[in-house]
Amino acid sequence: MLVVIPAVALLGLTACGGGSGGGSAGSGDDEAAAEARSLRGVTVSGPITTGDRPNAFAEPAFDLHEYGYTSQEFLFGGQARAYAPAPGTKLGADGRWALKADRTEPFKSRLLVMRPSDPAKFSGNVWLTWVNVTAGFEIGDITRQGLRDGDAIVYVSAQKIGLDGVPGGERNGLRAWDPERYGTLTHPGDAFSFDIFTKAALLVGRDRGKLPVDPMSGLDVRRVLGTGASQSAIRLTAYLNGVQPLAKALDGALPIASFGHAASFDTPTGQTEDIDAIFRRPPVRIRDDLDIPVILVSTETEAESLYPARQPDSDTFRTWEIAGAAHAGAGKDSIGDVVATLTRDGLTLPTGASGSSSGAVATPTQPNSVDWLPVMSAARRGLVAWSRDGKAPPKLPVITIKGDPPRVQRDEHGNALGGIRMPELEVPVATYSGTVEGADRMASLFGSMKPFLPEQVHTLYPSRQDYLTAYDGAVDRAVRAGYFLDRDAEPIKAAAATAADQLFPR
Repeated sequence: MLVVIPAVALLGLTACGGGSGGGSAGSGDDEAAAEARSLRGVTVSGPITTGDRPNAFAEPAFDLHEYGYTSQEFLFGGQARAYAPAPGTKLGADGRWALKADRTEPFKSRLLVMRPSDPAKFSGNVWLTWVNVTAGFEIGDITRQGLRDGDAIVYVSAQKIGLDGVPGGERNGLRAWDPERYGTLTHPGDAFSFDIFTKAALLVGRDRGKLPVDPMSGLDVRRVLGTGASQSAIRLTAYLNGVQPLAKALDGALPIASFGHAASFDTPTGQTEDIDAIFRRPPVRIRDDLDIPVILVSTETEAESLYPARQPDSDTFRTWEIAGAAHAGAGKDSIGDVVATLTRDGLTLPTGASGSSSGAVATPTQPNSVDWLPVMSAARRGLVAWSRDGKAPPKLPVITIKGDPPRVQRDEHGNALGGIRMPELEVPVATYSGTVEGADRMASLFGSMKPFLPEQVHTLYPSRQDYLTAYDGAVDRAVRAGYFLDRDAEPIKAAAATAADQLFPR
């Protein structure tokens, strides 16, 4: 039997969640905004302690306790609303969208809360993650680096695929993966995902009040920062453009590796939005009248797709484009943690599902090895400071794109010009690309690299010390420019010194 604390309806409770920010334009009438911020009728149960399996879905395989963290899971439900354009509103490329409530349906989903075990070590920051489902099941984004500052990380099962899986891969959905733990969950379809995400934000926010069942265990939350990668960034874009101005549930947002498109609000009840249909629509900007800070971090993989919607930096917006980096190439250690989690949980990619390996082509290159997690660490700290005290992060150059059709411009080594300059591009030993030539979109996500021949390496760097001196200088410049944290500099240099042993055998 599933044993939980009895769910209690939060009748009549209205919260402002984590957020005080929204957008002045197209925010709808006061009644619609108040309803968007309401937790009326929402129920919460947990923490969930039993099930058919010993762990929650997508809980990291590495030991959180070693990092001073604990993990708890909660179920929450009620009535979720879908949205539609307000009368006279066009959902244009500028992202300044006005929405109205369209229809409601019952839902029940889950939150996975990972927070410091010692309340005194909690930073006050909650990273609310729109969990990615492109693989046909949920894959979390927690990294060991993300546990250094006492932030809480909360996974939200916002989309229908997370609960139900995909055709042929239903066993990877939450309900089939652990019926004892998740069998009561229900999702009315992706049109309702935006309101489910809002309700999650309000339940973990600073103005949540004294909840009968508190997912944050009484912690003093100061700000809720929304984040999501890839497909989740696409959905977060639509959320920021249309729902945040109504709900004001977030204090900042960090979309990651977005291709510049936005999800739709009109998916029929009970259905999942077709990801291919999203990519057939033109890209859109993130609206420029939000009064919360937004940092869009993207890689070379997305650069050409993002280009038509590229927008200038502003008082509340930054674009950070990482030259030479690949969409799914954020560090071998983190990828290893993801693989360990999938292996533990018996997850495999279903045949024909989004994210499957179909479409791969033979290539003389290797997967891209550029680790851009240090940039993500800087972006997270930068967004926190921007939200907390108004200290804006640096404005950084974007990748150089020219031509018709627009293409990334490259140097004599074949590496991208402009953008955030990773040490691998400043002191190259390979040609790095965010894509795989001849492959489809999904097969290109890990990018590619073609190592230089030994004679080319030794021409560029006559000795191991010459190489390391140049590389260390590039790291120091990255710290000064603000896209590496000072605390990450020495580990990055040490890793380069280890790798140099293969480049310069002794």
